[in-house]
Amino acid sequence: MIGALVALVAATLVSTNAHADLAEDADRLAGTWKDRGAVTTRLAPLFLDHGRNKRFVVPQDIADDELPGCTTVVLLGAPSADFAVLTASEADLPPLPAGLLPHGHPALDPEDRGTKSSLGVVSLVRCGPRRKDLASLVVSMRSPRGAIEILVARSPAPLGDLRDALPERAFGLVAPRGNPGRPIEPGPLAERTVRAEERARSEGADRFTRVPMVASVEGAGEYQLRLGEGCHRVQVMAAVPSTFPHRATDVDAEARDDAGRMLARDRSEAADARLDFCLGEATRVTVPFAGAAGMVPMMVIDAVWPIPRVIPNYWGARTRAGFAFALRRRNAPEPTAAPVFESLGVAGPTMVPVTLEPGRCYLAALAVARGESRGLRLAATVGDRYMRDEVVDRPEGAVLAFCAESEESARIDVEARGSGVWWTFALFALGGGEP
Repeated sequence: MIGALVALVAATLVSTNAHADLAEDADRLAGTWKDRGAVTTRLAPLFLDHGRNKRFVVPQDIADDELPGCTTVVLLGAPSADFAVLTASEADLPPLPAGLLPHGHPALDPEDRGTKSSLGVVSLVRCGPRRKDLASLVVSMRSPRGAIEILVARSPAPLGDLRDALPERAFGLVAPRGNPGRPIEPGPLAERTVRAEERARSEGADRFTRVPMVASVEGAGEYQLRLGEGCHRVQVMAAVPSTFPHRATDVDAEARDDAGRMLARDRSEAADARLDFCLGEATRVTVPFAGAAGMVPMMVIDAVWPIPRVIPNYWGARTRAGFAFALRRRNAPEPTAAPVFESLGVAGPTMVPVTLEPGRCYLAALAVARGESRGLRLAATVGDRYMRDEVVDRPEGAVLAFCAESEESARIDVEARGSGVWWTFALFALGGGEP
């Protein structure tokens, strides 16, 4: 409890100091502008999370329409902050239809619009009638989160370079991202199928199934598969058209069980989709896909690894699958005997004391039995040693191995986050020596 309180206080102090430094930068810039004859206004700071957009209004002076002069709006974030600022006209601009782009032109990313920050700064200057462009602005946060100070200055002429007031924010020209060209063609479908099976066989898979079909005109489709117990690697592959021009092949897919629970998802840039998951019993699995280059032949390859025999059936199908997937994810040693200790728990932090035999190694495993899990953490404290495994992506199971030297007990800490989560913990004895 004391450690958690210290960590909370430290995080609060770091956040407070970071915001204080940002406010000092804003004060310094406002002072420089005042010395140059500008009238400066500080707007309320913004606090944004990743992917959030915030529109704000810049106060206008009635005299702006009649008198010459310039308006400068500067947005200051931390030097590591990544955000963009769009004028109202840029934010409301509809995307250019793909059909209007020249053949072979890369798609235009809507996120490329606006002025991007460099070292946490965006400066917008408009003079004369164009000052109306700054009446309403939109900030889009690209960093995980951040605070942004906003300063507005009105002056008879442009106020010059920001580097005079904030030399540590000096930056050079930012090169455009450019176009890397078309993705590399993945090769013939038959050759990729053989390579995928050979790779899985070399890793210990003992069963293989191929399911062909043809994608729709849009390059999409859906497989309905009846899969048996075991750990599966389902790969969805699409043939490459032999005629040019054709769309790039980038198959994305996901797997869901009868209840709609997500088993695996692939949204990578690879040509083929790969879905890894484990099933504790025979299950009907739906695999929708998209990204093929039109109405082309498709192939699904299902490679299967057996679930270790020592994982009991009485835990239930989902728990057995969670243990098996955790073992595969960490390449952990497969237990050869039944667990020496078992426990059940619910969402939240839980401490589980366990008894050890000195000189023996152990495998601690955790699996979700029910509920919607959003994160698992399994930790072991053995004497002065501390080990942990934390899972956020598809948190169905966690596992870690450790050895007892002279210790006769260990502390196991389990933290499960989610809705209605129940979990099962098991401790397996492995043998002497290092894990």
